[in-house]
Amino acid sequence: MNTTKTILARVAACAALAFAASSALAAPTPVLTVVQSTDYGLLALPVSEGFGLNVAATAPNDTFLSDYGFSIGTTGSFTAATVTVDLGNVFQINNLTLTLLQGQAWSGATPSDLTPAQVADRASRIIVTGSGMPAAQTIDDLTLSPGVYTLEISGNATGTNGGSFGGLLNVAAVPEPTGLAMMLAGFGLLAAKRRRARR
Repeated sequence: MNTTKTILARVAACAALAFAASSALAAPTPVLTVVQSTDYGLLALPVSEGFGLNVAATAPNDTFLSDYGFSIGTTGSFTAATVTVDLGNVFQINNLTLTLLQGQAWSGATPSDLTPAQVADRASRIIVTGSGMPAAQTIDDLTLSPGVYTLEISGNATGTNGGSFGGLLNVAAVPEPTGLAMMLAGFGLLAAKRRRARR
């Protein structure tokens, strides 16, 4: 009797393991797809660039990526924002994310699914991820050195007609340290002159 119970317990355990394994195999692997890539090139500061895209519907676990590349030749103060319009089942983006990466934007064909190595490369180049509400993300007052950067917008377009987002990136020139020092020295001289004039 005990032998029969033991055998049945083992069969049940094996069946449970087989079911768990088949469920794990059946679950689709999330895919990251670059759907669009724009390169603004070398920006003449100050600059404000608007961007936006209508994204086709993705599977619930799949993520779209939209790249906006740019480079700056001098130190700049960077801000960016993106928003999405939620129209329920018709037009919707979940997990809207705004990310600034070091390096060039995607240069391959679009749309294109990323390999695990390409996903890891992107993760290694993240400078900052935006913050905010589910439907709006911002990056505030970040000082960037001269170089090449990519602003990435990502999310899950789950509406029957996909999703839509729009945004703005701004880069303002930051005064060179020597120019800033000269400006402060000039203010100091003006203040000293005024003090002498009052006497």
